[in-house]
Amino acid sequence: MLDLLRRSQTADERRETAEYINAHPSEFEDLVSQVFDDKIGEFSSQNKRDLLDITDLLNDTLIISVIQRAISDAVPEIRVWGLQAAYRTRIDSLNKYVEMILMNCDESFDARKWAVHILATTDPSCFGGVLRRIAKDQTEDVDIRKETVFALTNVADDECIGTLCALLGDQNREMRTSGAWALSRISSKDSIVCLLAALEDEYEEVRNWAIRGLRDMDDSRALQKLSDRMRIAPPEEQIRLIRLLVEKKSEIILRAITEILLSPDSEVRRAAAWAMGVSPYPPATRNLEVLLDDQDEQIRDYARTALTRLGKVDPTDFGLKL
Repeated sequence: MLDLLRRSQTADERRETAEYINAHPSEFEDLVSQVFDDKIGEFSSQNKRDLLDITDLLNDTLIISVIQRAISDAVPEIRVWGLQAAYRTRIDSLNKYVEMILMNCDESFDARKWAVHILATTDPSCFGGVLRRIAKDQTEDVDIRKETVFALTNVADDECIGTLCALLGDQNREMRTSGAWALSRISSKDSIVCLLAALEDEYEEVRNWAIRGLRDMDDSRALQKLSDRMRIAPPEEQIRLIRLLVEKKSEIILRAITEILLSPDSEVRRAAAWAMGVSPYPPATRNLEVLLDDQDEQIRDYARTALTRLGKVDPTDFGLKL
């Protein structure tokens, strides 16, 4: 049977081999025992890989017989292969063993990573608490914490959102960034308050993900808060907000950008004029016309482009091509 597995290269050959194995379970289980119980080096790691690679096409009983052996193997690489097979096949009957791997801090990162995603996808209601505790544990490996945050975005219940909001106050800026990213991906209105608070974070990447999260919620309250912040923020922050928010093409946002077209800061005026060319907004016409006399040539050019797209000027008058 091992030779049959080795010769199965095409999809059709693999299906035929799987049909034979499913019809001869005792022979296959004997082979699994021989390969994984090998004490004299008769079988290689590749033989174990061959057994794992066919699991996707086997019945649940045979899948479990292979994966249980693999995730308990003494070789770290084999354990990872077994966990990958468990993730592909969505077998949840081995989750108590998978949880043990996750909780073993001496286990490899790859093994623990796959354990996180198996538990999050097969039984989030049962293992959600474990995953949330790991995400918040500041003594835990940061990479595992971030992997857990990624997995929690597929759960997205109230407890998950609460955990992600709590991460916005974490001491580690990577975790704050991961939390803001995750909340932006989930896009729940329940996270508006904590994302607004994250706009005050000292780290730019956290603020950027908070802005994106609020921007993409299609919630007027969130957009109004962003536009209010745009009006009063320092110039550098105003420019960042303009560039991140203009693509939303929201009336609330475009109104705020229109107001700061006449900012005393030339960099802000330049960004705002550019934004009006990206998202034409008729109420901005008067302020754009003022910018036609700006001392900065690029601002004047952006204003002309925006007015042209609004149909307020003839592009040939300025040698513009749209």
